[in-house]
Amino acid sequence: MKVFLNGIAGTGMSSLAGLFSQKGYEVLGSDVNFYPPVDKILEKMKAKIFSPYDSKNIPADVDFCVTGNVISRGNPEAEHILNNNIEYYSMAEALYKFFIKGTESIVACGTHGKTTITSFIAHLLHTAGQDPGFFIGGKPENFPSNYAVGGGKYFVSEGDEYETSFFDRSSKFLKYHPLYLILSALEYDHLDFFPDESLYIKSFQNLVNQVPGNGLIILNNDYPMNRQVVEKAFTPVKTYGSETDCDYVIKNIEYDQGSEVYSFVLKNGPKEALFKSRIPGRYNLWNLTTGIILGFHLGIAEKTIKAAAESFAGVERRLNIINSVGETIFLEDFAHHPTSIKKVLESLKDTYPGRKIITLFEPRSWSLRRNFFQERLAGSFFDSAEIIIKEVYQKEKIPEIERLDVEKLKKELTIRGKKVHIMETVKEIEAYLLEMDFSKKNLVVILSNGSFDNLPAFVKKLP
Repeated sequence: MKVFLNGIAGTGMSSLAGLFSQKGYEVLGSDVNFYPPVDKILEKMKAKIFSPYDSKNIPADVDFCVTGNVISRGNPEAEHILNNNIEYYSMAEALYKFFIKGTESIVACGTHGKTTITSFIAHLLHTAGQDPGFFIGGKPENFPSNYAVGGGKYFVSEGDEYETSFFDRSSKFLKYHPLYLILSALEYDHLDFFPDESLYIKSFQNLVNQVPGNGLIILNNDYPMNRQVVEKAFTPVKTYGSETDCDYVIKNIEYDQGSEVYSFVLKNGPKEALFKSRIPGRYNLWNLTTGIILGFHLGIAEKTIKAAAESFAGVERRLNIINSVGETIFLEDFAHHPTSIKKVLESLKDTYPGRKIITLFEPRSWSLRRNFFQERLAGSFFDSAEIIIKEVYQKEKIPEIERLDVEKLKKELTIRGKKVHIMETVKEIEAYLLEMDFSKKNLVVILSNGSFDNLPAFVKKLP
């Protein structure tokens, strides 16, 4: 079988290409740019790659095509597919049809935490000998790649609420038909796709309505929007969180500096169980709890669940140490929302007490580049002593009236006693870092959901 992926270099599309390759398909695809590590990933799976887009790239004997959501009408390959009546699917449709269908579908969704949750559930099932298939939006540290066909009865997917394709404007996660649905922290996001909060909520309500009555919904009860989307659910709901009215209460959180291990108690009625975790970030205990609850529901032994929690290594670009120079430590995180920024910086007080936190922040996501979160952002940096803000990514493409006002943000942070710099380019940030006194116990945190113009690569090479 021969499959052609139109827009193959995206994170999701390249992972889908890997799934097809694992299953024995001949994989071909096209894109404009092939940035690391995608270029090496595609090379390793021996996919035949074309650039730029051209109708001639698609072989006459192709069995079907998959079109990524970066592709629009007018793309020469998309027009060729339509004009020649070639069978085609969106990425989400293809993932379901060729890999999820026939399995028990586990889908992790939410504004925050879904990549970590999906990675942990895949690791838990693997630890339990279930050989799960999985499709994850980030690189899990416990696996060689972020996808696997699997040989067991479960398939674990990260459920993205963003649009499917130019021919299907619904959320991707509506294609995955979960039997087990995890709803982590829900907050209004993706304003370009959901111009109104009610539309964001409605998409999750539609997803909840897909879950069969013999399935399960696992819900973070600490977020009001979560409770709103399951109000009319026909599926059993298990809640978790910090409040005593949850089915599973997270309590007695402790962090041991020597072993760098978190411990916490999960209380379910009269029963209490102690779990340990080696991944940084207090907020990640909430993410692990989702998998623990699912594990109990699936009948996995408690000792196996505990072993999986303690051996889970997390996800790349989630509070990863990328360098240490003298007494200064450099970390990287994907934080792309005021809440995730706040929780990332808060968590560092546990793991690095007494250190001065310096944040390098790039407003890169569609929402952060605009002023929707203008009033919330300053409060997100409460635990950072110094903040370096790179000018809004491609600011010229955003009308000034809609754009994040970084000068206003600087003023608000300065009033709160923070030292703030605004820098137009990464070169300025690099020069600033080269002048830093590495003998001081600083903790430098790089926050962006993009490449940050390869700033992390520069930091990794610091002497």
